[in-house]
Amino acid sequence: MTTLLRRCGLGAIAGAALAILGNAFLFVVNPAVPDDRLSYPLSPQAYVPMQLFLALTQALLAAGVVGLVCSDVVRPSRAARILGGLAVVGMLLTVPGELVLILVRRAAGDASSVGTASSVFGLGALLADIGLTGIGVIALRQRRWPRPWAALPLVLGIFQLFVVTPVSIAFGFAGVASNVVIGIADVLTALIGVAVIRLSSPAGQVSRTGARSVDA
Repeated sequence: MTTLLRRCGLGAIAGAALAILGNAFLFVVNPAVPDDRLSYPLSPQAYVPMQLFLALTQALLAAGVVGLVCSDVVRPSRAARILGGLAVVGMLLTVPGELVLILVRRAAGDASSVGTASSVFGLGALLADIGLTGIGVIALRQRRWPRPWAALPLVLGIFQLFVVTPVSIAFGFAGVASNVVIGIADVLTALIGVAVIRLSSPAGQVSRTGARSVDA
């Protein structure tokens, strides 16, 4: 299990790094289409490999959430299973959420077909954020991880719900503000990956045992 968790944590870190690089590329590339097109700033042809790349980053980020849910951040319970399931299913939904946009890549950004396709990613993100927020609340109450690490799922869920989503809707995913807040969310996900790696290792488990005995 420790090896699996480590791989999941590394996946989250790699996914976050790749996502940040991908978004940075979109920010600096010369626009090939008007800014009212879904594929902006890329041409419809270039949009396809970019969406495949972004789907890969989402799959890697989802691995980090799987690692979090499979870790001992919270004690096994019905609530933990439900919230963990929401987080995992939600993150996994963002993968086809990226891919389905390829089907409407030639449409205007405000076309109804784009809205329908985008709802797949939106639903996945909503489910993931609800699950992460709930896991974070339980983790802080149970204190199985040190507080700064235990708070990460809650911080990420709240940040995505009340900052990333509104900013992205208001300014579009290609905007500067959206790139900044999405980058912050990616960093938070990477930190969850770090926590999964550190606290699932034998050294991390010993450290947490000592910390809990001091708290007691």
